[in-house]
Amino acid sequence: MEMSRLKLSGRIGDSMKKILGLVALFALIVLSCFYFFPKQPKNIFDEIYQETEKTYRSNNILRNIDGFDIKPVWPSDGEFLRYTPSGNYKNLPEGYLELRIGFSFYSEDEIGSISFEKRIESNVNIKMWTVYSHKERNLKKFVKIGLKKADTETYIEDETQVKFYLKQYGITAKDLDSYYDEIVNQKVLKDWCSIYDSKYSPSNYGDVKVETQWENW
Repeated sequence: MEMSRLKLSGRIGDSMKKILGLVALFALIVLSCFYFFPKQPKNIFDEIYQETEKTYRSNNILRNIDGFDIKPVWPSDGEFLRYTPSGNYKNLPEGYLELRIGFSFYSEDEIGSISFEKRIESNVNIKMWTVYSHKERNLKKFVKIGLKKADTETYIEDETQVKFYLKQYGITAKDLDSYYDEIVNQKVLKDWCSIYDSKYSPSNYGDVKVETQWENW
């Protein structure tokens, strides 16, 4: 009888070990999902942000874009440069200037930006730029006017004045959309998809909220 009890106790003990082992394994899987899932890129701008963050101090992935020039100071340990890599395109479509991609990997920022200028006249440019917040998962699109005089450039950001200049040159919100599409979608994002096996595309950003300053102009 005593022997039977010992055998039964042993079986129960083995069963409990198996159950506890399965519970521990399940808990580990759940914790792994909670850890890794939020880190998965949710949109194309997330991909660019996260992959650049992983590589910018060694072999920046953006170097693989033909005609994209990383600033020669990179990688840098400078106090104000260490977490803010950037670079410029050397070749641009006619009529465009200063196409730049930049980041701030400081924990309080976590943003990526794309900026460019469209020449309207020899001394008047439209500057457009995007700011992607990795934390908020949103993309904001902005526009301002650049006025050149000699070697200096002054920017006008006041919406009333920006609208005034746009109207003066017959530029509509649809025109601004077309400038954005030509540079951000058809150049930058296409280039990204050519060097990275993206889950997204210029026509399918993924899960991102887009806010456009000139949407209702």
